[in-house]
Amino acid sequence: MENKIEQLKEIINESNKITFFTGAGISVASGIPDFRSIGGLYDEISKKGLSPEYLLSTEYFQNDPDGFINFCHEYLLFADKKPNIVHDWIAELENEGKSLGVITQNIDGLHTDAGSEEVDELHGTLNRFYCIECDQDYSKSEVIEKNLRHCENCGGPIRPDIVLYGEMLNQSTIFSALNKIREADTLVVLGSSLVVQPAAGLISNFEGKNLVIINLDSTPYDHDADLVIHEDMVKVIEALKNEA
Repeated sequence: MENKIEQLKEIINESNKITFFTGAGISVASGIPDFRSIGGLYDEISKKGLSPEYLLSTEYFQNDPDGFINFCHEYLLFADKKPNIVHDWIAELENEGKSLGVITQNIDGLHTDAGSEEVDELHGTLNRFYCIECDQDYSKSEVIEKNLRHCENCGGPIRPDIVLYGEMLNQSTIFSALNKIREADTLVVLGSSLVVQPAAGLISNFEGKNLVIINLDSTPYDHDADLVIHEDMVKVIEALKNEA
Protein backbone atom coordinates (compact mmCIF):
# COMPACT_ATOMS: atom_id res chain seq x y z
CA MET A 1 0.00 0.00 0.00
CA GLU A 2 2.99 2.31 0.52
CA ASN A 3 3.32 3.13 -3.18
CA LYS A 4 -0.37 3.99 -3.40
CA ILE A 5 -0.10 6.29 -0.39
CA GLU A 6 2.77 8.10 -2.11
CA GLN A 7 0.69 8.40 -5.27
CA LEU A 8 -2.29 9.71 -3.29
CA LYS A 9 -0.07 12.24 -1.52
CA GLU A 10 1.26 13.49 -4.86
CA ILE A 11 -2.25 13.81 -6.32
CA ILE A 12 -3.55 15.75 -3.30
CA ASN A 13 -0.53 18.06 -3.22
CA GLU A 14 -0.83 18.89 -6.91
CA SER A 15 -4.61 19.43 -6.85
CA ASN A 16 -6.33 22.73 -6.13
CA LYS A 17 -9.97 21.87 -6.87
CA ILE A 18 -10.65 18.59 -5.10
CA THR A 19 -14.21 17.33 -4.78
CA PHE A 20 -15.00 14.52 -2.37
CA PHE A 21 -17.81 12.02 -2.85
CA THR A 22 -18.61 9.93 0.22
CA GLY A 23 -20.81 6.99 1.11
CA ALA A 24 -21.70 4.96 4.18
CA GLY A 25 -18.21 3.46 4.49
CA ILE A 26 -16.75 6.75 5.69
CA SER A 27 -18.88 6.71 8.84
CA VAL A 28 -18.24 3.11 9.88
CA ALA A 29 -15.23 4.22 11.94
CA SER A 30 -17.55 6.63 13.76
CA GLY A 31 -19.69 3.70 14.87
CA ILE A 32 -22.45 3.99 12.27
CA PRO A 33 -22.85 0.66 10.43
CA ASP A 34 -23.35 0.56 6.69
CA PHE A 35 -27.11 0.51 5.95
CA ARG A 36 -27.12 -2.98 4.41
CA SER A 37 -24.16 -4.54 6.22
CA ILE A 38 -24.49 -7.15 8.95
CA GLY A 39 -25.48 -5.26 12.07
CA GLY A 40 -26.63 -2.29 10.03
CA LEU A 41 -30.08 -0.72 10.04
CA TYR A 42 -31.48 -2.90 7.26
CA ASP A 43 -30.24 -6.09 8.91
CA GLU A 44 -31.48 -5.18 12.38
CA ILE A 45 -34.97 -4.15 11.27
CA SER A 46 -35.39 -7.03 8.83
CA LYS A 47 -34.74 -9.51 11.64
CA LYS A 48 -37.85 -8.13 13.34
CA GLY A 49 -39.93 -8.83 10.25
CA LEU A 50 -40.17 -5.16 9.31
CA SER A 51 -39.39 -3.45 6.03
CA PRO A 52 -36.76 -0.69 6.31
CA GLU A 53 -37.90 0.75 2.98
CA TYR A 54 -41.46 1.12 4.27
CA LEU A 55 -40.38 2.57 7.63
CA LEU A 56 -38.32 5.17 5.75
CA SER A 57 -41.07 6.00 3.25
CA THR A 58 -43.45 8.90 2.76
CA GLU A 59 -46.29 6.37 2.91
CA TYR A 60 -45.40 5.32 6.46
CA PHE A 61 -44.88 8.92 7.58
CA GLN A 62 -48.28 9.92 6.20
CA ASN A 63 -50.05 6.87 7.62
CA ASP A 64 -48.44 6.94 11.06
CA PRO A 65 -46.40 10.10 11.78
CA ASP A 66 -46.01 9.19 15.45
CA GLY A 67 -44.73 5.73 14.55
CA PHE A 68 -42.32 7.27 12.06
CA ILE A 69 -40.78 9.74 14.50
CA ASN A 70 -40.55 7.02 17.16
CA PHE A 71 -38.67 4.90 14.62
CA CYS A 72 -36.29 7.82 13.94
CA HIS A 73 -35.57 8.24 17.64
CA GLU A 74 -34.88 4.54 18.10
CA TYR A 75 -32.81 3.79 14.99
CA LEU A 76 -31.50 6.98 13.36
CA LEU A 77 -30.52 9.55 15.98
CA PHE A 78 -26.93 8.84 16.91
CA ALA A 79 -26.33 11.39 19.67
CA ASP A 80 -22.93 9.95 20.59
CA LYS A 81 -21.44 9.58 17.10
CA LYS A 82 -18.63 11.95 16.16
CA PRO A 83 -16.64 12.66 12.99
CA ASN A 84 -13.54 10.54 12.47
CA ILE A 85 -10.13 11.31 10.99
CA VAL A 86 -11.45 11.05 7.41
CA HIS A 87 -14.24 13.61 7.97
CA ASP A 88 -11.69 15.88 9.66
CA TRP A 89 -9.18 15.51 6.79
CA ILE A 90 -11.82 16.48 4.23
CA ALA A 91 -12.79 19.55 6.28
CA GLU A 92 -9.12 20.55 6.66
CA LEU A 93 -8.54 20.51 2.89
CA GLU A 94 -11.60 22.69 2.34
CA ASN A 95 -10.37 25.09 5.01
CA GLU A 96 -6.98 25.22 3.27
CA GLY A 97 -8.67 26.20 0.00
CA LYS A 98 -7.70 23.01 -1.83
CA SER A 99 -11.20 21.54 -1.93
CA LEU A 100 -14.45 22.64 -3.55
CA GLY A 101 -16.34 20.66 -0.92
CA VAL A 102 -17.98 17.31 -0.41
CA ILE A 103 -20.93 15.44 -1.87
CA THR A 104 -22.33 12.78 0.41
CA GLN A 105 -24.91 10.03 0.25
CA ASN A 106 -24.99 9.95 4.06
CA ILE A 107 -27.66 11.48 6.29
CA ASP A 108 -25.62 11.42 9.52
CA GLY A 109 -24.46 15.05 9.28
CA LEU A 110 -20.89 14.19 10.29
CA HIS A 111 -19.30 16.25 7.52
CA THR A 112 -20.86 19.46 8.82
CA ASP A 113 -20.05 18.38 12.38
CA ALA A 114 -16.39 18.11 11.29
CA GLY A 115 -16.44 21.68 9.97
CA SER A 116 -17.05 21.20 6.25
CA GLU A 117 -19.16 24.07 4.91
CA GLU A 118 -19.57 23.22 1.23
CA VAL A 119 -21.59 20.02 1.70
CA ASP A 120 -24.16 18.64 -0.73
CA GLU A 121 -26.18 16.09 1.24
CA LEU A 122 -27.90 14.17 -1.54
CA HIS A 123 -30.26 12.32 0.79
CA GLY A 124 -30.70 15.12 3.33
CA THR A 125 -29.50 15.28 6.91
CA LEU A 126 -30.53 14.26 10.39
CA ASN A 127 -29.00 17.48 11.70
CA ARG A 128 -32.22 19.33 10.75
CA PHE A 129 -35.84 18.61 11.64
CA TYR A 130 -38.93 20.62 10.75
CA CYS A 131 -42.66 20.72 11.44
CA ILE A 132 -44.74 19.73 8.43
CA GLU A 133 -47.53 22.07 9.55
CA CYS A 134 -45.77 25.38 10.29
CA ASP A 135 -42.21 24.77 8.98
CA GLN A 136 -40.62 25.46 12.39
CA ASP A 137 -36.99 24.27 12.29
CA TYR A 138 -35.36 22.15 14.97
CA SER A 139 -31.79 20.92 15.34
CA LYS A 140 -30.97 17.29 16.02
CA SER A 141 -29.66 18.25 19.45
CA GLU A 142 -32.97 19.95 20.30
CA VAL A 143 -34.96 16.91 19.18
CA ILE A 144 -32.78 14.57 21.24
CA GLU A 145 -32.47 16.72 24.37
CA LYS A 146 -36.18 17.57 24.54
CA ASN A 147 -37.27 14.18 23.17
CA LEU A 148 -39.41 16.05 20.66
CA ARG A 149 -42.05 14.21 18.67
CA HIS A 150 -44.31 17.17 17.91
CA CYS A 151 -43.83 20.86 17.17
CA GLU A 152 -43.59 23.12 20.20
CA ASN A 153 -45.41 25.88 18.31
CA CYS A 154 -48.38 24.15 16.71
CA GLY A 155 -48.26 20.52 17.82
CA GLY A 156 -47.82 19.24 14.28
CA PRO A 157 -45.65 16.24 13.39
CA ILE A 158 -41.94 16.91 12.98
CA ARG A 159 -39.66 15.00 10.65
CA PRO A 160 -35.98 14.92 9.76
CA ASP A 161 -34.91 16.75 6.63
CA ILE A 162 -34.01 13.54 4.82
CA VAL A 163 -35.16 12.14 1.49
CA LEU A 164 -37.64 9.34 2.16
CA TYR A 165 -38.51 6.51 -0.20
CA GLY A 166 -41.11 7.95 -2.55
CA GLU A 167 -39.55 11.42 -2.58
CA MET A 168 -37.38 13.09 -5.20
CA LEU A 169 -33.85 14.25 -4.51
CA ASN A 170 -33.55 18.00 -4.06
CA GLN A 171 -32.78 19.44 -7.50
CA SER A 172 -30.73 22.39 -6.27
CA THR A 173 -28.54 19.94 -4.32
CA ILE A 174 -28.11 17.82 -7.46
CA PHE A 175 -27.10 20.88 -9.52
CA SER A 176 -24.63 21.99 -6.86
CA ALA A 177 -23.11 18.52 -6.74
CA LEU A 178 -22.83 18.41 -10.53
CA ASN A 179 -21.02 21.74 -10.53
CA LYS A 180 -18.55 20.49 -7.91
CA ILE A 181 -17.81 17.40 -10.00
CA ARG A 182 -17.49 19.27 -13.30
CA GLU A 183 -15.21 21.94 -11.84
CA ALA A 184 -12.95 19.52 -9.97
CA ASP A 185 -9.42 18.70 -11.07
CA THR A 186 -9.50 15.69 -8.70
CA LEU A 187 -12.46 13.62 -7.55
CA VAL A 188 -11.92 11.45 -4.46
CA VAL A 189 -14.54 8.78 -3.75
CA LEU A 190 -14.53 7.44 -0.19
CA GLY A 191 -16.62 4.58 1.19
CA SER A 192 -19.17 4.31 -1.59
CA SER A 193 -20.02 1.25 -3.68
CA LEU A 194 -21.14 3.66 -6.44
CA VAL A 195 -24.17 1.54 -7.28
CA VAL A 196 -27.01 3.57 -5.72
CA GLN A 197 -28.71 5.68 -8.37
CA PRO A 198 -29.12 8.45 -9.27
CA ALA A 199 -26.43 9.61 -6.83
CA ALA A 200 -23.67 7.33 -8.09
CA GLY A 201 -24.36 8.32 -11.69
CA LEU A 202 -23.06 11.79 -10.90
CA ILE A 203 -19.53 10.37 -11.05
CA SER A 204 -19.79 9.93 -14.83
CA ASN A 205 -19.80 13.74 -15.17
CA PHE A 206 -16.22 14.05 -13.91
CA GLU A 207 -13.83 15.26 -16.61
CA GLY A 208 -10.89 16.32 -14.45
CA LYS A 209 -7.39 14.91 -14.18
CA ASN A 210 -7.54 12.39 -11.31
CA LEU A 211 -10.28 10.02 -10.19
CA VAL A 212 -9.36 8.37 -6.89
CA ILE A 213 -11.46 5.61 -5.32
CA ILE A 214 -10.82 4.48 -1.75
CA ASN A 215 -13.21 1.70 -0.78
CA LEU A 216 -12.90 -1.75 0.76
CA ASP A 217 -14.76 -3.41 -2.12
CA SER A 218 -14.55 -2.92 -5.87
CA THR A 219 -16.89 -0.47 -7.61
CA PRO A 220 -18.22 -0.19 -11.18
CA TYR A 221 -15.91 2.81 -11.71
CA ASP A 222 -12.64 1.18 -10.66
CA HIS A 223 -11.58 0.64 -14.26
CA ASP A 224 -11.96 4.39 -14.95
CA ALA A 225 -9.98 5.49 -11.89
CA ASP A 226 -6.40 6.74 -11.88
CA LEU A 227 -5.88 5.37 -8.38
CA VAL A 228 -7.85 2.65 -6.58
CA ILE A 229 -7.14 1.71 -2.96
CA HIS A 230 -9.05 -1.24 -1.53
CA GLU A 231 -8.09 -0.68 2.10
CA ASP A 232 -9.59 0.66 5.32
CA MET A 233 -9.82 4.39 4.64
CA VAL A 234 -8.92 5.35 8.22
CA LYS A 235 -5.62 3.51 7.82
CA VAL A 236 -5.12 5.15 4.43
CA ILE A 237 -5.64 8.68 5.75
CA GLU A 238 -3.53 7.99 8.85
CA ALA A 239 -0.71 6.79 6.60
CA LEU A 240 -1.16 9.81 4.32
CA LYS A 241 -0.99 12.26 7.21
CA ASN A 242 2.12 10.52 8.55
CA GLU A 243 3.72 11.05 5.13
CA ALA A 244 2.90 14.75 5.13
